[in-house]
Amino acid sequence: MKTDINTKAILLNSVPRSIHMVEEIADLLTEYVYDLVGDGLRTVVIVRDNDHEIRYLKDDLQREYSKEAYAEIVETFRLENPFLSPALEGTPVGERRALIDYHENACVIQIPYSESETILISVSRDAGRDLIEFIESCREIVREQS
Repeated sequence: MKTDINTKAILLNSVPRSIHMVEEIADLLTEYVYDLVGDGLRTVVIVRDNDHEIRYLKDDLQREYSKEAYAEIVETFRLENPFLSPALEGTPVGERRALIDYHENACVIQIPYSESETILISVSRDAGRDLIEFIESCREIVREQS
């Protein structure tokens, strides 16, 4: 019997956070995002202090990038100040909840899991269309005013 994604999320939320592992959460996010955007999901990666773990990588990207090239790409998203770092506490806008990078071919969302782990989710431009439209509208205003 297949459990739907909302039921899985409720079950995971009922368990203390320290008990479930980042891998389970990354897999849950993979299912959730894939249910939302289908083939628009490009990759889901756990980024740790000194390494990374690919949880999902779309077939065409597996063919396009060598392990080394993909590792270099992931490295560009490694944060100098982790999400939950004491250096970021007490800022006027509050804690950093996620980072969004908008690139030519993808939108990359980085979500904190712990002080040493984040989860990267990359979706195609089409899958991130609403977000891209908002960003482009803001960029257009900047271009018009500069």
